Amino acid sequence: MELPILLRGKEGRNFTIIIGNNMFRIIGAMDDFELRSSRPVLLLISPGLYLYSMAIGYFDTERVELDWAPEVLSLFFMVVGLAPFFLNSWCRKYYGYIVFAALTIFAHYLIITSALNQFHLSYLLGTYVVLFGGILLLTHRILIILYTFSSFLHLFLQLGVSNVSFSDKGAVLLSLATIFVFSMFIQNGFIRYKYKLRKQNMDLETMVKQRTKALERRARELSLKNRELEEFAYVVSHDIKSPLRNVHSLGTWILEDMNDGRLEQGKVNLQLLMDQVGQMDMLVDGILKYSLGIEKKTVTALLDLNEVVDGLIRANNSEKVIIEKDSSLPRLLVDRTQMLQVYQNLIQNAIKYNDKPIAYINVGVMDEVDRFTFYVQDNGMGIAKEHFDRIFKLFQKLEEDKRKDSSGIGLAVVKKILAKNGGEIWLESEAGKGTTFYFSFLKEDVLFNFGNKKSQKESLAYSEVP
Repeated sequence: MELPILLRGKEGRNFTIIIGNNMFRIIGAMDDFELRSSRPVLLLISPGLYLYSMAIGYFDTERVELDWAPEVLSLFFMVVGLAPFFLNSWCRKYYGYIVFAALTIFAHYLIITSALNQFHLSYLLGTYVVLFGGILLLTHRILIILYTFSSFLHLFLQLGVSNVSFSDKGAVLLSLATIFVFSMFIQNGFIRYKYKLRKQNMDLETMVKQRTKALERRARELSLKNRELEEFAYVVSHDIKSPLRNVHSLGTWILEDMNDGRLEQGKVNLQLLMDQVGQMDMLVDGILKYSLGIEKKTVTALLDLNEVVDGLIRANNSEKVIIEKDSSLPRLLVDRTQMLQVYQNLIQNAIKYNDKPIAYINVGVMDEVDRFTFYVQDNGMGIAKEHFDRIFKLFQKLEEDKRKDSSGIGLAVVKKILAKNGGEIWLESEAGKGTTFYFSFLKEDVLFNFGNKKSQKESLAYSEVP
């Protein structure tokens, strides 16, 4: 059960705190060090109480004692002292309450016994020792305050109804107050030191967790890079070996043609060889683009995506290519060069793989609750669904794509750029009817102060459509 309490803070604002199971456990909890420290003291109280009672009875035959009280309390403290050995997990949560109850009962028993014996010095000394030690054994300030207040109040009431002289009453109260203050100072310092150690331990645990998460994240990144390197090594060796073999074969044919005097055929083969060299150059250039410069860059200024897209529209619009922007684009915290690569690859692909008399391309953005979803839509030849994953892989081209100017690396570069910046890319397409590429960013990754006091409208900072 939890109890909500309504409080009024500064500026008249109301707020609530919850006092429930957590608070109850915090007050009564003891750590291993506190348990180990409390057990022997409580166990020693049991025989010590019995022996002290016998000693006083031996020297003071006229003493007044509650019947069977020393025996019962000795047995009670023995049970309390042995409990952590058998109920360790339970005692870690609630042993503070057991110690508080045992010490409070014992303190009030001693106060009653002292009052019955007219606050004789032998009884007062025992009472003072127990009150002082009790404060040192308790581990939470609330329990210490309850223990101290109840003991002082009880002693004050017992003194008030006793026949002790006024000066003796004052001396007892003054000495008890001195003991309380002194023990409170000692215990307060211990509690502050304990809380400081606990905070340091929590900070260390937090640091360890953060380091562990960082190491796990780094391990995942290294694993991903290793997979990328394996895939990269495979496709590089496969795709570059093919034109190299062709160059070697064409060189052999040209040599044979020259030896046999077939100059015209030699020119044809030489042209083919040059085409293969050009293809190799394109592959090497693609490898460099994919390998270098595609890392998340530190960006401190918002980039107006309208400027990037408008420049590409001006460069690519023609009689056979019509590119339109459906909506104004936001300003984002992204790198200009990388976003230019993304839009340039998507728009050029939409133009290159379009089989219609006029290529219509639409660029826009959908403003969703927590993210921006951008799209580049065309009316081209479309892509069959079974090829959706393949087109984003390095050097992968569709079978029907026989273009010499295509390296099969553009969409792989786009995907890698977006992934490095926390984005993702996907597509929707139907063969013969066109393709729509989508990519998205979480707003918290690409906007200043997203989620703070600034309104969403102030944070987005849209530009007007020119």
